[in-house]
Amino acid sequence: MDKYQPNFELFWALAAVVGAAVLFQLLATYYHNGLNRYPGPLLAKFTRLWYRLDVKANRHQQHLIELHRKYGDVVRIGPNSLSVSNADEMYDPFAPRVNGKRLDSSLSVRDPKAHAAMHKPIAKAYSMTTLTDYEPLVDQMITKLLEQLREKNVGENKICDIGLWMRLYAFDVILQVTLSDTLGFMDKGDDIEDFFKFLDMNIDRSSLLVTMPWTAYLLKHNPIVSYFSKDSSMFPGWTALRLQNRLKDRAENNPTGSRYAPRDFLDRFVDAAHTERNPDFDFTQALNWTLTNVVAGGDTTTIALKAVMYYLLKNPAKKRRLIEDLEAAKLSIPVSWVKSQQIPYLDAVIKESLRIHPPIGLGLERTASGFEMPDGYILPPGTNVGMNSWVVNRQPVFGENVDDFVPERWLRAPTETEDQHKDRLNNMRRADLVFGAGARSCTGKHVSYLEMHKVIPSFLLTFDMEIVDEKDEWTLVNGWTTRQDNIRCFLRDRGS
Repeated sequence: MDKYQPNFELFWALAAVVGAAVLFQLLATYYHNGLNRYPGPLLAKFTRLWYRLDVKANRHQQHLIELHRKYGDVVRIGPNSLSVSNADEMYDPFAPRVNGKRLDSSLSVRDPKAHAAMHKPIAKAYSMTTLTDYEPLVDQMITKLLEQLREKNVGENKICDIGLWMRLYAFDVILQVTLSDTLGFMDKGDDIEDFFKFLDMNIDRSSLLVTMPWTAYLLKHNPIVSYFSKDSSMFPGWTALRLQNRLKDRAENNPTGSRYAPRDFLDRFVDAAHTERNPDFDFTQALNWTLTNVVAGGDTTTIALKAVMYYLLKNPAKKRRLIEDLEAAKLSIPVSWVKSQQIPYLDAVIKESLRIHPPIGLGLERTASGFEMPDGYILPPGTNVGMNSWVVNRQPVFGENVDDFVPERWLRAPTETEDQHKDRLNNMRRADLVFGAGARSCTGKHVSYLEMHKVIPSFLLTFDMEIVDEKDEWTLVNGWTTRQDNIRCFLRDRGS
């Protein structure tokens, strides 16, 4: 019977070995790359599970702001990840090189050469000189927006979901400038074939996968690939058909160019995917450029427009000042891009809305090698350094009351000289992370600004808007993007 007695000595020996191994791993993780010198949540020092849980709790941006205010410029948010808030350090980790070495992105295309090669052929499509080519297409959508709002939302006691209408406009306009066609969101006044439902679902899923990248590889999901899944295949198929039709139209009617006037993004994508250096047309690449342009451009512009409308509704004095400036400029509708650039307070309202509510909610990480931190510590190769625009955009460089909506911070103060204002403005612009920074800044930011600078004054000169209930607060979903809901108002036609 003795041979069946449990061997407690062996059990405790194995337990000791396992315990020692676990302790060693915990200590190794805690002290990994010398990051123990930086404060942060305890769980984050051992696992990125903290990051995932924080995003899942739907308050990561605000929590990270609180952590930086508690701990300072550098916060450890993972075993191998740091969040940095100091705007003075921004262009080092986000520049294409540090100490002569290139940095890789922890998202999307990791190889900077591959990233540059992917975007170089289409860079001219997003240039400032090309911007006005898209203006007639934007004008068509602004006119449609104003008509649909007047028809469906103006009237006694009619409540307008202005947030929804900004989304309908943003996607119709990006489709129009991309494909010279739309899905007809504004015509319907609502979602079509669950496009927005699947978009939000995929972004929410991607928000969690980004926090622990290995799960993204494991599940083979990312924000673009997920669009080709069975339950969300309508839009890629719809877009591919229009690309095929454009190629057929060119072949039959105008082999050397487009009969579309003005030229849209698709024309330029087709040109870029079929050149003398690349005689074999790359259909997949052209389709990828097109899908990315619509999905990324539509969603970020939606969030930005919602932010502008919300902060104007919640700050009627700011709204009145903007309308007075617009009326004084004697603008025609749709407001032209050139004229919109002559209204400083309009630009200030847009910049301030984006500063206080950036469309992207998660930090932009880079893998740094040899980067020197503010305290002088040299990061070992492979350390992730991230900056979150929600944190950076609330740093002292932006002045006082950084949590408040103050468009005047972007204007020259009465006590400032021109040089002082220029220096202060340059410092704020340098720290502004809304559309990213360095080589990975958002390619389509100028297009987004075009759409916003034209539609906002056109809307405000056409309608008076008043919040339904001053106590109303919007609801937020904080993840990869920071989308909003519950922005309601009454509309009155200013011409009536």
